[in-house]
Amino acid sequence: MNQLSFEDLLAPPMKSNAPLLSPLYKEILGLIESDISSALEMCERLIEEGKLSNERYSSNKPKAYPKVCSILDDMVQQGKIKFVEDKNKKIGYIIYKG
Repeated sequence: MNQLSFEDLLAPPMKSNAPLLSPLYKEILGLIESDISSALEMCERLIEEGKLSNERYSSNKPKAYPKVCSILDDMVQQGKIKFVEDKNKKIGYIIYKG
């Protein structure tokens, strides 16, 4: 049986170089690569493909919309994509940085 030393407890956690990507993250990345840039359009496509629930708010926006936006925000934080606002439509667009 391996024992932990006091130093082991104080050591910073080991980080993996490869982040674990959720299936939804991978789906969204695929949509970005296929030039879909609207979070709402991504939601609708994923609902059509049966990968997200079709539950909706009273405004008719998919309840999965915040989850998709959260993943997109994570991608922006990681530097994988860049958020650009379309001033005319007030809709955010995503540019894939690869």
